[in-house]
Amino acid sequence: MKAVLIGWLIRLLSLGAGALRGRRSPPAPASVRRIVVLQMSGVGDLLLITPALRALRKLYPEARIDLITYKLGNAAFLFRLPNMGRGCEFPLFDLEVNRAWTPSFWRGLARPIRFLRQEPCDLYVSFHHTWLPQWYLFELWVAARAGARFAVGINPNHVGGPGVFDRAVPESLLGDRHYRPFFLDVVRLLGEAGDDLAMECPLEPDEVRQAKDRLARSLPECRRILCLHVGATHAAQVWPIERYHKLARRCCEDGYGLVLIGALNERAQTDEVARGLPPNRVLNVAGATTLFEMAAFIAASDLFIGNDSGPMHVAIALRKPTIGLIGPGLARYHRYDPAEAVMLRNPVVLDIRNEKNRIFPWVVTVDEVYDKARALLA
Repeated sequence: MKAVLIGWLIRLLSLGAGALRGRRSPPAPASVRRIVVLQMSGVGDLLLITPALRALRKLYPEARIDLITYKLGNAAFLFRLPNMGRGCEFPLFDLEVNRAWTPSFWRGLARPIRFLRQEPCDLYVSFHHTWLPQWYLFELWVAARAGARFAVGINPNHVGGPGVFDRAVPESLLGDRHYRPFFLDVVRLLGEAGDDLAMECPLEPDEVRQAKDRLARSLPECRRILCLHVGATHAAQVWPIERYHKLARRCCEDGYGLVLIGALNERAQTDEVARGLPPNRVLNVAGATTLFEMAAFIAASDLFIGNDSGPMHVAIALRKPTIGLIGPGLARYHRYDPAEAVMLRNPVVLDIRNEKNRIFPWVVTVDEVYDKARALLA
């Protein structure tokens, strides 16, 4: 019942905003000074829009690009890209439609709108593709109130036409593709976007040098370094820890060194993987690095192995040999070209949106991962 009501609210908002707005043409590129883009979620989701941001920079080279996202800390690397300006946090995932009677709900919803209206906005570009109807409603409300000269984004399938936007793509256009070409489709609503899907994760040379120095001091006898990320946001994405431990032991026995990365809440998992392994073969930095330091350890390694999570996308953006261990879920996050990464998929393909913390059986074996690693390191 709640979803049906929200669906009707989305339709009404889309019809009303479209009627009030009328038909508009995109502003001339030379007149665009400020673009505001919306993308939520974590590091991986934000990396996936970097090809689209590059396309926007080519279309509007004089424009500053501001960002609305859930946590600005996850987007720190984006602000190293050319033309990036300011950021605003939008507590989208903390808002509940049944709390709409509370002042805190409206303060959270008003935050990105205030940011958009602080100074003139020439273009508003929404890249976030969500699955929860109430999140769509909140995002479309922000788009309708943006005050931008022109707005493009993604509409749920039941909205006909552009809705709150001036131009929009339906979510059905994504299909079973990777997100990167889909986000370029959003940019194509404004002009030529090209087909360059390379992601960007800028690092300073000193950051990589310091990571290499740390590895050389901590693992002086190791001929090659493997970077492992054994955690993930949701349990359904995690290859079994005992298999990571067996893989790590085998790597150590063959003379490889290991650097274990991750967030502080993943430290218990990395400790379990490292337990009983020679200390001169393993460096466990989980929970002890910044985002850039973590990325630098990936860049300083010879191979990355990890679950479908942010560090895997960082490794691919850094052009490192990568093995992704892919659990249940849709291809939109991990359908990389084989030249970019080796994806070892668990043959349980479903949308885990309501089962993210369920433990699924894995058939990807230690032997399979180790053999792929040896091949990539050959």
